Amino acid sequence: MLQTSEIPKIRKDSAVVTKEDYKNPRTIPLVFHFEPAPFESPDVRLRDCQIQRISIEGKDIYIIDDFFLESEADEMRTFSETVDFTKSIYADQGSKEQGEVPARAMDNKEKWKLLSSPPQAMKELYKFFNMIAYRLDADVATLPWELFDGKICSPSVATNKVDSISSESMELGKHEDYNTEKGIAFGLPTLYSEMKELHPNKFVNGSEGKPWLVSLMLYTTDRDFHAESYGMGTVFCTKNGKVEAKAECRHMRFVLFEGDIVHGIEKSQIPPGVKAGRVSYVFKLFLNPKKANGSLKKQFAELMQTYEES
Repeated sequence: MLQTSEIPKIRKDSAVVTKEDYKNPRTIPLVFHFEPAPFESPDVRLRDCQIQRISIEGKDIYIIDDFFLESEADEMRTFSETVDFTKSIYADQGSKEQGEVPARAMDNKEKWKLLSSPPQAMKELYKFFNMIAYRLDADVATLPWELFDGKICSPSVATNKVDSISSESMELGKHEDYNTEKGIAFGLPTLYSEMKELHPNKFVNGSEGKPWLVSLMLYTTDRDFHAESYGMGTVFCTKNGKVEAKAECRHMRFVLFEGDIVHGIEKSQIPPGVKAGRVSYVFKLFLNPKKANGSLKKQFAELMQTYEES
């Protein structure tokens, strides 16, 4: 019988904000670390999953289906239907200025409950992070809770509820979650150094000895949502905005991708008069290596390959 009673291991601390624009009272530097643990549950589930790997301009996307139990999927759908989404959320400042129709999001109180008292499906996702930290010998953690630059807030946990989206909003909403080569706003400690020092703020994402920043997105859909025909999945693009890949919005599918891939919400194909929406729960994460040699990006790819071949 599949073990589900294991408890996710999470600890909190604060990041060091290094960019002046983000050093203000509205920035919340709280970070959640998923402690290494050899949990059985995510390992067993991944062996029965459907895993697709796609690369765009050398950046990786993993689309994972069939990870959750039916009971967990039902509970998560009910949770998404009953929780409040009271805030407006934009992809970035540019899309807001250009008139993008915003998604709706949970407020901080509701998001805090998502972490502190999560549905079982979320617990299983957190155990997946625990297992990855253990198997890759890495620190796996969220980005700072909220980075605020005076114009727009960048949260580490985003909850996006959408009922429709136009082709114009799809274009306006294309964005990167972060870009390590342009620089990140907070410091990441060099865990394999005897000195208490930080990694440079600019680096090639996932290169040897450097952190790997990724986003993980879990979809839930309304009961009458048809993934094959209604759209509102996620499009992934080249740096110039050309769509190269798409993840259909399937209930309880999760997608892990490098956060410096340009992406956005696919336009809606829902027929007029039909009400059927979807929610995406997004976790912006960093994987910080504990050894100088090797690439976490490459090691993760090798780990996922063992499941694809099992």
